[in-house]
Amino acid sequence: MENQTPSKTKSALNSGAILGLALMVLSLVTYIFEMYENQWFGYLNWVVLIIGIVLGITKYRDESLGGYIAYSQALGYGVLIAFFASIIVGFINFIYLGYVDDGFISYTLEKSESEMYNAGTPDDQIESAMSITRKIMSPGVLAIMGVFITTFLGFIFSLIAAAFLKKESDNFEESN
Repeated sequence: MENQTPSKTKSALNSGAILGLALMVLSLVTYIFEMYENQWFGYLNWVVLIIGIVLGITKYRDESLGGYIAYSQALGYGVLIAFFASIIVGFINFIYLGYVDDGFISYTLEKSESEMYNAGTPDDQIESAMSITRKIMSPGVLAIMGVFITTFLGFIFSLIAAAFLKKESDNFEESN
């Protein structure tokens, strides 16, 4: 009986699920402890995303591809991991912000409105801007934006990670 390696998509889904769960925990900690403006915690999310992508690519390269991976394969695989992770985080954010606690949305709306008042923006412009901001700050829109942003950041981080993790096979040695 042959030992089959998992497909690229299934393997990326597994790595993305693990990364998504880690990012989900960080996201929930942010909401529960109202750490909306905590900059180092935002950087921690980036670090976790980078580590998840690097570990996922490395595992796929070493376990499924025999220790070799092309730059394009590593890039694509890293983006796939980030995409699957972003879907998990986006879904959890949608549920949490829509049905459990909308504190982040309320905080952001209040902060936006007070910043406009402090800047001396006329009342009619504030009301118009707040109308648009309320539509953007809905759980569904935030979840979709989160998927796009996390996938894009995953693409950027994968561009860099793939450069370091690529390991091309020496085709000359294989032909002998």
